[in-house]
Amino acid sequence: MPPSALRSEPWYHRAFERVYLHVYPHRDDVEAERNTPAILDLLGVKANQRVLDVGCGAGRYARAMARRGIQVTGVDLSADLLEAAYEKSPDTPGRPTYIRTDMRHLPFFGQFEGAVSLFTSFGYFDSREDDLAVLQGVQRALVPGGRFLLDFLNAEQVRHGLEPASEATTDRFRLEIERWIDEDAPGGPRVHKRVNASWRDTGLEATSFEEQVRLYTGAEIDALLEEAGLELVGEPLGGFEGKAFAADAPRYVRIARR
Repeated sequence: MPPSALRSEPWYHRAFERVYLHVYPHRDDVEAERNTPAILDLLGVKANQRVLDVGCGAGRYARAMARRGIQVTGVDLSADLLEAAYEKSPDTPGRPTYIRTDMRHLPFFGQFEGAVSLFTSFGYFDSREDDLAVLQGVQRALVPGGRFLLDFLNAEQVRHGLEPASEATTDRFRLEIERWIDEDAPGGPRVHKRVNASWRDTGLEATSFEEQVRLYTGAEIDALLEEAGLELVGEPLGGFEGKAFAADAPRYVRIARR
């Protein structure tokens, strides 16, 4: 697989534009409504308590939590996704607050009873130190005893089940998607996804972008959480429903607390 074209800006500055929402149409408000009760139960938070959504994107989980009386603050770097979050949230009870910021520099101190990082919104950066800075910011943002839920991929399942190429069609775009793993990437292996989007009606190219995530193992995630000053709670899970993590689990869900 050829490497992506070199860019002067990090990949995540380009990937999370409006087209991103068409790449994952199944990651919608219906899914968020289905998963949110279990997430709040794992966090141990109740109505009127505060939750920080790190990498909130277009705010589907922030809205689902707000509908249940949670005071939600969502943070994301993407202006496009935050604009979509505002557009989708005007009638949400207890409308979430959205802040544009780099997740490595969270501007909060002891303000939240809970925090979440969902749908692999972690492992984006070139260095382990930057990923650690995200978790240290979460630790600072929590009140003592506040819980953090980190929803990450299962690295071995990604290796075994990676589909090298696929195509999809949405209401507006035709998507060509390539995936590969760079086992020799500096700092550790990374999974890559390149998306080429063309307009469905004309066939002309609309945009292209790449996503990258470091393939942290469960043990490496645990070590990062502890190094950030967070205490692991219970055993890792294979999903939000509470089933214990196993080698064939699709996700690696970890609960930790300040």
